[in-house]
This record gives sequence, C-alpha cells and structure tokens, in this order.
Amino acid sequence: MKRFWLILNIILLVGVAVLCAVRWKAWFSNPPEPQWQGDTISIQFSTFGLDSLPHFGYNGIYWENCDEMDTFQILVLGDVHNSITHEQWNAIAKRHPHIDCFAQIGDFVERGYFYYNQMLYREIKGTPFEQMPLINVPGNHEYLKGIKRTLPDYWLQTFKHPENGPQEFLGTTYYVDFEELRVIAINTNGLQRLKDYTRVNAWLKKTISEAEDRFVVVLMHHPVYSCAAGRQNYRIAATFIRPLKQADLVFAGHDHNYARRMPFVCTNAATKPHHFKPNAKNECSGDGLRAYEILSLYGDTLRMQTRVLETGELFDEVLIVKHDNEREIIEPLK
Repeated sequence: MKRFWLILNIILLVGVAVLCAVRWKAWFSNPPEPQWQGDTISIQFSTFGLDSLPHFGYNGIYWENCDEMDTFQILVLGDVHNSITHEQWNAIAKRHPHIDCFAQIGDFVERGYFYYNQMLYREIKGTPFEQMPLINVPGNHEYLKGIKRTLPDYWLQTFKHPENGPQEFLGTTYYVDFEELRVIAINTNGLQRLKDYTRVNAWLKKTISEAEDRFVVVLMHHPVYSCAAGRQNYRIAATFIRPLKQADLVFAGHDHNYARRMPFVCTNAATKPHHFKPNAKNECSGDGLRAYEILSLYGDTLRMQTRVLETGELFDEVLIVKHDNEREIIEPLK
C-alpha cells in the first residue's frame, strides 16, 4: 500500500511539473510591449472622479446634466480590445446624438500596456467620445499577468473614478449617482483573495440598498451567467448572484457573445468571439454578436436597446417601469 501511494505521489508531482512547464509562459509572462510609432500621446479621459465635466454639474448629492434634456442616455460597451475604429466611433455618435455619457465593462484594450492605451485614445480622439464622460472598469486584459495580477498605475491615472468603494479597490470599484439612477462599477478581476470577495460583496449589498428609489445599473467584467463554453466563473456567481438580483440591469462582458437573462446582460463589442454556449434560460442571445446598448431614462421608465455595432440595427429591447416599490419588465420585440 505504501508503494502504491509513493508511485501515485510521484505521478502527481511529475504531472504538475509538466503542466507548469507547458503553461508557465501563458500564465505568468507577457509578450514584449510594442513601441508607439510617432508622438507620445497624453491620455486623460473625462470621468466622474474629476472636479468638473463638460455638460455636467455636481450638486453635492448627484451629477446632473446641465443641458436639461428630457431623456438621459448612456451608451454601454462590452469588450472592445481596440477593435472599434475611429469611423465606427463617429458612426455610433451620429446614430445617437443625445448620448450624455458612456460606459465600458472591461477589456477596453487588447493588452495592459501603455501602447494599447495610446492606440485607444487615438481611435477615440476627434470623435464626440473624446470629451464625453466615461464610466468603466478594468478587465483581465487591462491587468499584467504574474504570480499576482497587477493593474498598471497609468490605468488609474488615465481613468480617475470616484473613490467611494472598498479601501482595497479605490478608483476601480465605485458608484456614480444621477438623479434617478445609480451606476455601480465592480472590478471583478481584482478579486484575488477570499476577503476581497467578502468585502466587495458586503459593500455591494450596502450600495444597492442605499440607492433608495433610483434605478440601479451594475457594470462588471466577469458575468454571473457565462454564455461561452468553459468560461463560467463559479466564484463570481456564488458571491454576487443574490445581491445582483436586486439591481435593475447588470452588464458584463468577457465571453464575447450576447445573452440576456434579466437582470443579467452579457454583451460584446470585440471582433473575436468565443464559442457560444446556448442556454434555454436566456431570454435573448446572439452568437458572436458585436453590439452596444443604449440606456434611456425618462420619467419612471428605463429602456435598454441592444443594437448591432456595425449597422445600428435594433436586436433586443427591454423596458423597466417603476410602479411604487415594484418594477415591471416589458419586452416590446416579443
């Protein structure tokens, strides 16, 4: 019996050694950073952690649109990976001229190098989105790999968000308040220890409960329900599924497909789809769909429209209507 266990331990040790030898480079190394060709670009996006923003003012409680439009609109983008061209940014702005701010849920860039952030800024520069206020979170591609994943300092310098989240996640997990809407951003890729999950979970419950009668929209990179084969993150699901069911909409990316199971929406704007995983519980889905969402808030109604990125064609639509302490969900396309 002792001999059996000795042989088994040797086999396991050899197996682990072979696995590490094969996967070490993929797990813990980064390719050389490309060098930017041309002038260095100084990057600074307009975010709600800054003291002042174009067309917005802060009254000490929430941000308000100084243009006083009847409808407040937010553009939501899933994974981008530097794949939205300058022309496509302009096309989206032309289709939706009344967008007040935009949101992005991680993997904005292909790699967490300054080069790709420069490329992103060049793609957006000269479009209406250059100065438009942005709400975003880092994804796994913003992080540098290693024994411990690290978020480069220039991410926090480029995107200065409110520091109202958990102490370990200041500037990457936070919320932004508007008069009738609270947007909560969760840095799921920064969750690396058990206490990270528990602290962010407790903060999220408190932040949702304190939103009072506002609509609650959550942005996070990793989805609670995966829509790509082999990509389900069970720690994310176990940690967040219950508190997030109290939100009105929860946007995630990472899977490079589209799937909606209210309140959860997995969306994608990148050009490289992952293998789609069908699920009968999904209320709407799109295999490899490149899309964006337009959130429109008017009166007691929050409308989400999912549109095809290349054409602007309407693909999915949901209305969430407040009735006192209840919400009614309407799907006009069904």
